[in-house]
Amino acid sequence: MKKFISINLFALFILAMSAAGVFSQDFVKKSRTENYKIPILPSIYKFIGGTDGPNSVIKQDFWLTLRDNVQLDASKFFPSEPNPYLPNGYPVVIMVHGYGDRKETLENFAQAQANYGYVVYTFSVRGQGNSGGLSNLISRTEAQDLIEFVDYVKHDNINTGSDSSNILLTGGSQGGTLPYMAASMGMKVKAIVSALASPDFGTSWIENGCVKMTLLWTIEYTPDTARYTPTVDRMSDWIYSNTAAHWDSLAKYMPLDRDFRSIVGNSTVPILLENSWQDMFFNALGNITSIPLLKAPSRYYMGAVMGHGGDTSPTEDEWHMNFFNEWYYYWLFGIENNILTRPKFHYAYTTFPETNGMWSFVHDSSSVFPPEGMSNLRLYFNTNKKLKKTVNTNQSQYVTMTSTVKSGYNMTKAVNDEFTGTTFSTNFKKDSIIFNSDPLLTSAKLLGTPQLKLDYYSTATACQYNFQIFEVSSTGVSKFVTSVNYTDRKNVKNTRRQKLITGNSYGHIFQAGSRIRIIVTNLDQRWNYPFLGTNPFVLPVMLSASSRMYLSSNSYIDLPLVGTGSPLASPLLQGSENGIPGEFALSQNYPNPFNPVTKISFNLPADFSGNVSLRIYDMTGREVAKLLDENLTTGLYEVQWNAAKYSSGVYFYRLNAGNYSDIKKMILVK
Repeated sequence: MKKFISINLFALFILAMSAAGVFSQDFVKKSRTENYKIPILPSIYKFIGGTDGPNSVIKQDFWLTLRDNVQLDASKFFPSEPNPYLPNGYPVVIMVHGYGDRKETLENFAQAQANYGYVVYTFSVRGQGNSGGLSNLISRTEAQDLIEFVDYVKHDNINTGSDSSNILLTGGSQGGTLPYMAASMGMKVKAIVSALASPDFGTSWIENGCVKMTLLWTIEYTPDTARYTPTVDRMSDWIYSNTAAHWDSLAKYMPLDRDFRSIVGNSTVPILLENSWQDMFFNALGNITSIPLLKAPSRYYMGAVMGHGGDTSPTEDEWHMNFFNEWYYYWLFGIENNILTRPKFHYAYTTFPETNGMWSFVHDSSSVFPPEGMSNLRLYFNTNKKLKKTVNTNQSQYVTMTSTVKSGYNMTKAVNDEFTGTTFSTNFKKDSIIFNSDPLLTSAKLLGTPQLKLDYYSTATACQYNFQIFEVSSTGVSKFVTSVNYTDRKNVKNTRRQKLITGNSYGHIFQAGSRIRIIVTNLDQRWNYPFLGTNPFVLPVMLSASSRMYLSSNSYIDLPLVGTGSPLASPLLQGSENGIPGEFALSQNYPNPFNPVTKISFNLPADFSGNVSLRIYDMTGREVAKLLDENLTTGLYEVQWNAAKYSSGVYFYRLNAGNYSDIKKMILVK
């Protein structure tokens, strides 16, 4: 295996050089990720009427021998005195640390929590810290260890004064994944908080064929020593390889024993899930697609959670911490706060203005996800580097990106350059093409998972396309939103191909007057990302190539947008081929007759600004649906009506905009 420097020595080196002022702050940032900080629950005495906490906390270290004789290094923290108001004993909190870490990093959190009136357990995961065994990189092996640990805790209530029926697990990253996985394998506890995790854990690191750089960082440069199984070591070697078969092996082995989406429905443990939109390890998509499979009570926050990168703020941290506290209030103390009847999905949209280079946040919630009122804004890649709602008429036109690799430059050297902070732009040519939309007439709420259709051609057997989505404000400020990434390692050379690609889930509000920008590149190198210079995807297999993207009806992006009503009034863009409307107009729906979805378009002329309503009526004149009721400005609009729940027959739709009113007929045929 190619190791540039041993992990322990690397950590000491970084610390020494930082103290000496040799390394820049930016390089130090590149050597680690933000750690998930386990929240501290409110003092239990708040709930039992007491005013003072325990005088002292007892800490005991111990070893737990597992089924295969591996020993876990563990600690427990508990109040020195029992509490007469707690006849069943103190509630129990088990804290699980992040990957490559150890129990000692949780000691301050555990001590503080025990001071508040809890019995707290920590342990070092197998192959990490002082625990024995070898790490299999967050697999069912480690989840089974946690199940055995919980069984031990349930019977360890004699000297700790704990309530073995009131156990909660919490953690982030590895610490959020293992409790979720263990519960799916049959573990029984009171409740779980799982942050920065995904049941598609293994697959999430191989995104549309792109191997995430963060996988390599996890294996090679974890903050503390992690000792790996031979299979994990082999996967590390494969990342450095220029051999396509090794990359395919990596994509094959990563999900094995790690993805557990197929069994989440087995869990009966209430779970609070927290994901960050900008998580460079695990996108929210894994949890979004798994939530409907959960039978146990659940809540979900999507937005900004400290750890794994991304924007956040003290205000945002406090906002989503409220969900954490409410979860524990209900399950630990039986405080009725209606969390099971209120909306279960809570999400934050990133938005301008920025504060200290970070997004601001706007919040919303819904009982289902995606919420009602969704529709896609489809933008085609066009000539003149434009994103348009109309298709380029010449299906043979294309743009080209060229990859040129310096002779002798390979994956080992490329990754080594990345980890030492060395630019590799002189060795690997990055090529990119910028597409811009016209300004948006109204704001647009992106929520969910963009999909991209790619019509492409490459001279190499491996090609990579990265689509970086930006918002460009009316003042010209550009900021990265999210991405869609694709690597074809089995490309047929010199052959035109098409592929539908799923992107990263996200929530963002594009402001009226802003442009949507998509940068198409062969290398996902983000100049504004605080961790790796090439993030999050490993370089394409190092091959020189010429890659085309055809500007055809099969090259477009679908952006899922949410409106204020159901369904969405999708803003068209200023400066479209049809120009700004000169008068009001209500178009005939299309298709007509329809089953069950149809689209209704209308024009609002120059200088118009005011309330616009669009309603559906049946043959008796009874209103059956309100598609739109909001303030709009000049532009061309399109509204979609899904009549799946309505009976066949004749319907009427009526548009009211200021003093203008018009009504048309349509036919639903089932």
